[in-house]
Amino acid sequence: MPASPSRFKLLIISRDTLLDVLNEPASAKIFRSMAGLSRRGLHVLLSAAEPDRWVPTRGNVDSALNSQKILMEKANEAGGGIEGVYYVPRSLLTQDRNREGAIQDILKRYSVQAEETILISSNSPFIKAAIRSGISTYQIALPGKPGISLAEALSALA
Repeated sequence: MPASPSRFKLLIISRDTLLDVLNEPASAKIFRSMAGLSRRGLHVLLSAAEPDRWVPTRGNVDSALNSQKILMEKANEAGGGIEGVYYVPRSLLTQDRNREGAIQDILKRYSVQAEETILISSNSPFIKAAIRSGISTYQIALPGKPGISLAEALSALA
């Protein structure tokens, strides 16, 4: 668990974790909490697994991009912002998700140190990669698994 919320400059939230709460009654509070953090200078970035195959839209709405748009709009309505979505690619050699490479790339792009970054996710492999990199984490609970809610994690940072 993170120690001092004020030392963080970058908040990475797994896009799917945010999508999971989109239709819950508490979603407005969650987006307001994110907006408050954003207004205090914390960059908010979503992460997601790169789709196995990007499908050309050709006039049809790509579901990954549509869900991204909805989340961005909700964040804007709450008075904050989401910097974007970082899509975690597969490793060329192993075809596994290159989580550690993605984390290092994100840190470099945002010019932050691992200790200035926090990850909120329900994805255990991503949490483990973040911990190995020195990033503070909050594990979001899945049914039958340990962890906390997204609202609790954001409240702890406020």
